[in-house]
Formats: sequence, C-alpha cells, structure tokens
Amino acid sequence: MNFNYRLDQLSNPRFRQIHDRSNALIWSPTKCTPNWRMILNPITAIDFLVWKPRVAMLKCDMENFEYRNKCEILFGQLPEGDVATALKRHGAKNVLIVFGSDRIKESGLFGKITDGIKFEGIKFTEFGGVVANPSLKHANEGVEIARKNKVDFVLAIGGGSVIDAAKFIAVGAAGGNAEKIFKGDTDGVKAIPMAAVLTLPAAGSEASNSSVIRDDISGEKISLTAECIRPRFAFINPTYCMTLPKEQIAYGASDIFAHLLERYFCPQDNIVFTDKLLEGAMKAMLEIAPKLYNDPSDYQLWAEFCLIGTIAHNSMLSMGRVIQDWGVHNIENKLLSGIQNIAHGAGLAILFPAWMKHVSKTKPQKIQQFTREVIGIDELQKFYRGLGLAQTLSELNIDAEIVKRDATKIYPQGTILGGYGQIGVGDILEIINICAR
Repeated sequence: MNFNYRLDQLSNPRFRQIHDRSNALIWSPTKCTPNWRMILNPITAIDFLVWKPRVAMLKCDMENFEYRNKCEILFGQLPEGDVATALKRHGAKNVLIVFGSDRIKESGLFGKITDGIKFEGIKFTEFGGVVANPSLKHANEGVEIARKNKVDFVLAIGGGSVIDAAKFIAVGAAGGNAEKIFKGDTDGVKAIPMAAVLTLPAAGSEASNSSVIRDDISGEKISLTAECIRPRFAFINPTYCMTLPKEQIAYGASDIFAHLLERYFCPQDNIVFTDKLLEGAMKAMLEIAPKLYNDPSDYQLWAEFCLIGTIAHNSMLSMGRVIQDWGVHNIENKLLSGIQNIAHGAGLAILFPAWMKHVSKTKPQKIQQFTREVIGIDELQKFYRGLGLAQTLSELNIDAEIVKRDATKIYPQGTILGGYGQIGVGDILEIINICAR
C-alpha cells in the first residue's frame, strides 16, 4: 500500500468563529445559536469542549463546515530520499531536525534521511532528547536553538511526542512566546512550516492541527489547536514501526480508538455517513490491533494500523460533527498522563469504559448504538486487556483517592466537560470511582 495524498477543500460555512476575552474559540452554528454555544478552549486540552447551556440543548442536524487539510501524506515503503525531496518542494533551506533518543541513529534511519537532505543542499541542525509526554523546559530549549540557527523549517522524526514538541518549536521559532500561546494567548498565532516522519503511530499528530506539551514542574498539560501547526507533509513508512515494543502497539491502539470515540459521541442527528465511517474505523482497529500485537512483523497490519491512526485525527472524520466529546481526553491529560505521568494510551483505556458505564445511565442512546454497531463495553474492556492494558487504576499503582483529590483542585464547581456526556465534577469523581473497581 503506497500512495500520496493531498487535499485542500473549502465549503461555504454558515457558522462564525469569534474569540471571547479568554481567547476561547466559540463556534456558533446558525441553526443552533439560540440555545447553545460550544467553546473550544486551547488552554485546557486539545478540542476541550466546555458546554454553557443557555436554555436547553437544541439537537442539530449535520452542520455546515469548513474543512482544510494541506498536509501531504507520503505513505508506504518509500525511499528516505523522498523526505528531502518533499522538504525542498516545500521551500525548506535551513531545517531543525527534532527527534527522541539516539535509536533512530543506531537504526540508520537518521543517516538515510540526512544524507538526502545534504544531497538537496539543505542545511540542518539536530535537536534530540524529546521524551514521552514532551517536556515544556526541553521544548523551550528547542525554540532557542531554532532561533539561534535561524531555521526556516522544523522536521520531526518520531511519534506523537516528538511531533508535538516540533510544533511547539515551530511556533516559538516564528517569533512568538510559544509557552504563553500554548497557555491560551493565541491572538495572531503563527508558526514556521514543519513536517513529520512518523515512527510510532498513536497520537495522529503527523497530520493534525494540534499539539500538547507537559509542564515539568506542575504536571499541567498545555496545548494549541491551530492550522498553522498542521504539518506540511507526513512521511509514513510502516516498516519503521516493525521493531516497536508490544506495549507501544497497545498504547497506540488505545489512543487511536479514543480519537474515533471522541468524534463518534455526538448528539447531532443526520450524521449517518460519518457515523458509519467511524464505526468502520473502530471495527477495523478492533480486528487489526490484536493481530498486530501478536505478530508485530506483519507489514500489511502495520500499514492498516498507521493509516487508521492518521485518518482518526486529521479532522476528516469530524466533518459536519460540530459537537464532539473530548471530556475523557481532558480528564486523562490532566489527572493521569499529566500529574501521574503515565502513558496517555494507558490512561484512556481505563477511563473510556468507565465513562461509558456512567454516561449510559443518563444518555444511553449513542452508547447503545455503539454497543450495537461496534462492541459492548465489557467486550471493549476484554479488547484492552488482550493488549495488556490495565482496566483499573490500582493495576498501575495509582491511588484513586489521590486522583479524586486532584480533580477537585483542578475542576471548579460548574465545570461541564464534553459535548455528549456533559459531565460535571460529581460525574468525574464517580468515573474515577468506577476506574478504581
């Protein structure tokens, strides 16, 4: 499976985008404006939805939308020289290469890519050491190196953490205060171009317009969602993934599945087409992930896995689905991978079944559809366990009482998370209780 993909489509939207004083992006679809508004708050988490009901929520049909995706996807068993060719095509002259450990050098991948970059006459500077749940301090160091070397392009070689760090650096290299921007001061945000060579499919950051960074001191996760940080191209060669440890397959499957769920749980009507696309993608992951976990040497399984991961988070499956539910993502980012510093996929695998069990008591319709068309909640937990993923906090040596204490500190009374579940602080505490059982 080899292909190149480019898309730049624009519809004529009837909704408007404005910024309030907190720099939250308010989407006001014209059909629904009288009764509700949805706030997309970049301060708290990617696509974090905070609901502020004005009267009663008015259910909406598929909304008008604008979709742009200028990320070119280079997919398959392609030569590393194609990375340099793409860099040149996109105007790169002086590149900062961002990566994690020296394993990419030991594997020979780094050398193959940089040989091509040298051949094209493009200058480059190295910046390694990115860790999982990328560090704010380290990312700021990358900004300084980018500015010192006057780079005009950032290339990430790695998984979601490396790519997210590269996006942060691209914002800082454009002259802005990246830390303040990721904390919500997004007026006039800009970034120098960046691109990604994917080595670990999970976060979908290789084709998304979002990035998350972790503050080393507080454990807080800060984020940005903006088109200027969407990669100009993503180079996805599934052979790079074939030596990953099995736990990375599990974390990746959980993260990808969560991106599908977060778009799926939507209270809108007449979104059958994207419902079916999401259900199909979820069923494909349920089939592929266990096979890949048991046989990581199968290239075709990796190709499927990588492609689902990219499509799950490149905004394509969000078209017309204005109301999504990123409440679980927010809880995981803040309380588990943020403060507890566990793998993001590990936290999502525990939280989502618990969220479904709790929300199904008051809003059963979409969850019933999920269990009918995709998989039951108990079976979903068996799927996660089959990938070696914990289903309780205690299995990860996390004290639920401490997590609840942190929740009451982080979430003020009146908080409502998610477009479908619309959960408050009491709901969050009950979901944590379910995670402890």
